[in-house]
Amino acid sequence: MSEKKKVILDVDTGSDDAIALCAALLCEELDVLGICTVGGNVEVKNTTDNTLRVVECCGRPQVGVYRGAALPLASTLEPWSLQAQELPRKEGGRDQETAVHTDHLPLPPTTLHAQEKSACVFLIETLLAAQDGEITLVPVGPMTNIALAIRADERILPKIRQIVMMGGSHDVYPRTQASEFNVWADPEAVEIVLQSGVPVTMVSLDATSHACLDRHQAALLREIDSAPARLCAELVEHRLKASAAEGDTDGTGVGAAIHDALAVCAVLHPEVLTETVQTSCHVDLGHGYAYGETVLGRNYKFSEMPKNCLYAKSADSGLFFDWLYGVLQAAKRQG
Repeated sequence: MSEKKKVILDVDTGSDDAIALCAALLCEELDVLGICTVGGNVEVKNTTDNTLRVVECCGRPQVGVYRGAALPLASTLEPWSLQAQELPRKEGGRDQETAVHTDHLPLPPTTLHAQEKSACVFLIETLLAAQDGEITLVPVGPMTNIALAIRADERILPKIRQIVMMGGSHDVYPRTQASEFNVWADPEAVEIVLQSGVPVTMVSLDATSHACLDRHQAALLREIDSAPARLCAELVEHRLKASAAEGDTDGTGVGAAIHDALAVCAVLHPEVLTETVQTSCHVDLGHGYAYGETVLGRNYKFSEMPKNCLYAKSADSGLFFDWLYGVLQAAKRQG
């Protein structure tokens, strides 16, 4: 067996983050060095607790969880801004039955605790101790922790093999008319990452909208009959219900996007991203209607701008499900 890929996940665990965590923690090909949490889908205290619950569910208590930033770098400093009004999201301030992300995952309270170190300190110390190009970062929430680490100590940059992020959009905009949630939640942080010089693969909403699972596939996951597989099945079913409540599907099993797990899959199987383009990409920071938009280089006048991003526009949903199912099934066989 080839050497495992060393990864650090950065999550705002919610529902699709939890599926991504199960896949990463149970995948034989990945060595998860640690998990950082950040405020996003829910408050950071909940993203941390939810992450710990998933770690315990997967039987991986040796993997450390490091609590990170509660708020974005800058966007909540203006009290009239949309982010200031909506972040942090107060516990109980949503319909827990139909929200895509609930405050607590459907798992029992955990006996595990977050590490004493903050996420930023963990990132810097772990990367500085690594060989050049040794570690892949997989942020699937707001990029605050990674941006803070880059700004605090740029010596970490050559240590990062690549950053495979879930975020960004070009044709699909569920948060605002211009921005995907992970970027909208901390646009400045994403721009810092894009300007870092580290190779970035952006697993965008355009791609993840093709990584959908339906009720039949959820049932197949449930049949594996392990705690992580049952959790994944329940979360797929919950996302289907939430999507139907929002009018995105008719509730009959059209499919719910499992955004974050696609980024984990792409670390090992880049071919799951079926339409990619190497391009320049920057984030609109103008605080107008397009605040948080990921702007791709499509104008000939800017053709000489550095191509700093491999942008994914589509994905192979069949390969994605087969990989996820295979990881969970293999983990069950191994006990």
